Amino acid sequence: MFYCLRLLLPAIGAMLVNSQLLAATLVAESRINAVTVYTDRAVVTRTAELQLPAGLHEVALEQLPFRIDNNSLQASLGADATATLLDVSSAPQIVLPSDGNRLQQLNSQLQDIQRQEREISDRHDVLDNQKTFLVEIQAGTTTPGKDHPLPGIEDLKSLMQLSETNLERILAEQRKLDHLAEELQQHEDELESQRAHLAGDGTHYKRAVLRIAVEKPARIHLQLSYILNDATWHPAYDARLRDGDDKVEISYQAIVRQSSGEDWSDVDLTLSTAQPNLGSAAPSLSPWIVDTANDRFKKMANTKLDMSNPEAELSEESFDLAKEKSKASAKLAEMPPSSMEMSSAITSVSFHIPSRITLNSDGSSKKVSIAQIQLPATFRYLTTPVLREAAYLQANTSNISAYPLLPGTLNTYLGNTFVASSQLSAVMPGESFELALGSDEAMSIKRTLIKRYTDYTGFTGARKRVTYEFRINAQNNHGTEQLLQINDQLPVSRNEQIKVTLLEPSEQSMSHGDDGELTWNWQLKPGEKRSTTFKFSVEYPKEIAVTGLE
Repeated sequence: MFYCLRLLLPAIGAMLVNSQLLAATLVAESRINAVTVYTDRAVVTRTAELQLPAGLHEVALEQLPFRIDNNSLQASLGADATATLLDVSSAPQIVLPSDGNRLQQLNSQLQDIQRQEREISDRHDVLDNQKTFLVEIQAGTTTPGKDHPLPGIEDLKSLMQLSETNLERILAEQRKLDHLAEELQQHEDELESQRAHLAGDGTHYKRAVLRIAVEKPARIHLQLSYILNDATWHPAYDARLRDGDDKVEISYQAIVRQSSGEDWSDVDLTLSTAQPNLGSAAPSLSPWIVDTANDRFKKMANTKLDMSNPEAELSEESFDLAKEKSKASAKLAEMPPSSMEMSSAITSVSFHIPSRITLNSDGSSKKVSIAQIQLPATFRYLTTPVLREAAYLQANTSNISAYPLLPGTLNTYLGNTFVASSQLSAVMPGESFELALGSDEAMSIKRTLIKRYTDYTGFTGARKRVTYEFRINAQNNHGTEQLLQINDQLPVSRNEQIKVTLLEPSEQSMSHGDDGELTWNWQLKPGEKRSTTFKFSVEYPKEIAVTGLE
């Protein structure tokens, strides 16, 4: 590095001879060209072009987001050998309001609104006074006194008509005044907001300054990158199966959102699963100390405590194990927290989005397409009618694409009909996996209890036997042949006195597991109906109570 600096010094010295003073700082117009979004942050790359004469220059890129990580600033000048980037730094920048005329207009409009609000308030007071006056007239007229008798019927009618007419007028005018006051208040709030924006302390930004040494006049292609938090993405999938097709269409998508403080307009977007927050080096262990409790207690007992400062003595002598533990905790605290969104078995990958993307800094989500994948698959229907009389379509497939399928939400469609949402686990290229594609009403399932009866066995009828008989019906309403797997079960005895016996059907027509599970696999032709019955008994001494039977 020192050798490179020795080579640069003569060139810089020659340039300083021609330009004794550093040129005034140039403000370069830049635009965001590319963004790489990670699961918890983004790397933003800005580009700018400017013509520079020979000499030493300061070039500033202004009004960058205030939340830039200063340590992440990186700059380059492309492949131009006539210019050398000396350093890059950043500093806070406050952009003050510049529209003084507009501020005066807002103040004038606000003063006019406040004048109208005072007039409305004054008029309200006048109308309230008129209402009070009418009430007092009514009270004084209709209440007899020593000096005046109770008015007659005609006088009361005239008084009521006068009061009604005037009260209607007063109330109608007050309603209009209230409506006008609401409109004025809304307008005042809008103007106050505009004035606060213009008359505030200004908007806070960051300003990046690059010092560049130029050997001879050249057009400089400048690139600046920095890290911003408050940006994230996660994968999402649409799985679609069309009737009669032997492929599953996977639409591989990403949900991206950001509130970094700057809009990304027409940018080249890359999505990455890398986790920069984990650091570049593996964490190191500190000693894990164990000792006998007696030694610790002896050390504490022999310690002479200075009662004027007992905490100092305890921390230095008695609690050295706690100190060692706190040191280990401090080392762990220095490690950045790891994200749990990604499986540790997944290798870091990046996805480059082919089309340019616009994403505003408002926290709203944007769905972008990563890839469209066609996966050949074999299909079968699974049903467990004892729990639910529905058939669920399952696809067995393999990820033949070059893309790892990351954990994310999977929306399933049969044709154009949305079926269900589920979670897809991580699947690497070449790995086989199963897709649950939801229930399908075109495969109808019905399970019926035909019989349930109780009898007693043995010479003295000492044993009780409960017999069950069920029927399962299925129909394939698809236009193609389908494989259906039916799962049911027998009760499993955990007591030697309780005996469970499968009576029908024979085990050649289905499989019978040790856990009591019964499985039928049927290949159903288009429109085919098929049924089966199974029958079993549970026998036990009649004097014992058995749990688990329906």
